[in-house]
Amino acid sequence: MSTYNDKAGLFSDFNFKLVVINSLIESDEFTRFEDDLQKLEEKFVDNYEWYEDNPPIPELMQYFSELVLEDSDLNSITELVFDGGNEIYTSYLKPDWDGDDDIFDVKNIEGYQKLVNLKTVHAIGMVDEELLAPMIDDGITVE
Repeated sequence: MSTYNDKAGLFSDFNFKLVVINSLIESDEFTRFEDDLQKLEEKFVDNYEWYEDNPPIPELMQYFSELVLEDSDLNSITELVFDGGNEIYTSYLKPDWDGDDDIFDVKNIEGYQKLVNLKTVHAIGMVDEELLAPMIDDGITVE
């Protein structure tokens, strides 16, 4: 379980916030924090020591925990992907992560209701599908 939390208070589970942020990162329309991420990537990710059993990069974890998502950000999300291969993990948080541990597993989806335009969830991994039952009950397609 993550020692970080969503300092903005939108989501109960920081790892769920990471899934939401990943959706924004992968969106072609979202550029609000692109410059910040580029600077952090140059400073911390480019110097990452691969295969040294390092934890996720603390500075990036802190950045994402403090990141305030605006209503316009949340409203732009129509799809979430729960997958260890997501860009947020492999490009920013832990570039050498192989997905074999549960460090980024989502244990709580509370706050998903703020994603008013969410239509589809792809549960490839990192989340127990039973946990997604409330989304299904709300008419969100879970694949």
